[in-house]
Amino acid sequence: MRAPATALVAILPALAAAGPLPSQEGWDAARQAVTLPDGPTLTYVEAAPEGAAGEPLILLHGYTDNSRSWSLLIPYLGERRVYALDLRGHGGSEAPACCYGVDSLAQDVLGFMDAMGIERADVVGHSLGSMTGAVLAALRPERVDRLVLVSSALRVPAGPGGWLWDNVGAMTEAPDPEGAFMLAWYGNPNPVDEDFLSRERAESAAVPLHVWRGVLESLSLTDWSFYAPRIAAPTLVLWGDQDGLFDAASQEALRAALPAGAEWEAWPGLGHNLFWERPEAVGARIA
Repeated sequence: MRAPATALVAILPALAAAGPLPSQEGWDAARQAVTLPDGPTLTYVEAAPEGAAGEPLILLHGYTDNSRSWSLLIPYLGERRVYALDLRGHGGSEAPACCYGVDSLAQDVLGFMDAMGIERADVVGHSLGSMTGAVLAALRPERVDRLVLVSSALRVPAGPGGWLWDNVGAMTEAPDPEGAFMLAWYGNPNPVDEDFLSRERAESAAVPLHVWRGVLESLSLTDWSFYAPRIAAPTLVLWGDQDGLFDAASQEALRAALPAGAEWEAWPGLGHNLFWERPEAVGARIA
C-alpha cells in the first residue's frame, strides 16, 4: 500500500516493490525506509508472495534483534503481505537518544501503519515485540485485527544484579558477536540455522550501546498488566517451556491478565526463540 501524500517516505533503491522473501545474504539490501511524521526513520522488509491476500501482517522482533529475526518463519505464514519492521534503534532504523519503552515503540508501529496507509493489520510479536504489539492492541483496538504473542510476559523478571543487567551494564564498546556473552544471548536448546544465527549475532552486536541500555532500563519499569484486559483482538500466546527468560510463573500471570478468550500454548522442549527452532510448525500454527 502507498503512504499518504503527507507522509515523508524514503524508499531504499534496492527494492522498488514487494516480492519474494530475500535471502539471508540479501536481507540488508532488501530493507526499505519510511520516515514517520512524528517519529524516527524506520526500516523494514516487505514480502508479498504471488497471490498474497488478506489483512497485512506486521512482525515485531525482540530485544536487539531486527527484521531478519522473522526470515526463517515467513515462508510458513501463508500467502500474506508481510511487513517485518526494525524497531527504533535496531537493524537499519534510526537510533535516537530517547525513548525505548514499549509505549514509544507501539507509537512507532502506529506511525508506520499510518505512513503506509494500513488501516488494520494482524500483528505478531516476539518478546519485546510481543509487549509492543500487546500495548498497541490495547490502546488502539480498532487497528489490530488479530494478535500473536510469542515468548511474552507482563514484565521482565530480572533487574540489576541479574545476568543480562550485569553484562549490558558492563559494556563499554560493542560486544564481540562470537564472544561468550553473545553466544549465550543467542543460545537455543535446539539447533538453529547457523548462517542465519551468525548474521543475527553480528547485527545485534552492532546495536548502539545506548539502545542496549535504553531498552533494558525501560523494560525494568514496564508492567502492562493494566492494559492486557483491554485487548479486543483474538489473541494467541505461544511459549516454549525451555524459555530461559520467561518462566512458567510469568505465563500464569500473563494468562490471568489477558481476556478470557485468549489462547495459550506451551511448546515442550523449545526455548525463547521457538520460531527459530521449529519455524515450519510454529509458522503453520500462526497461519
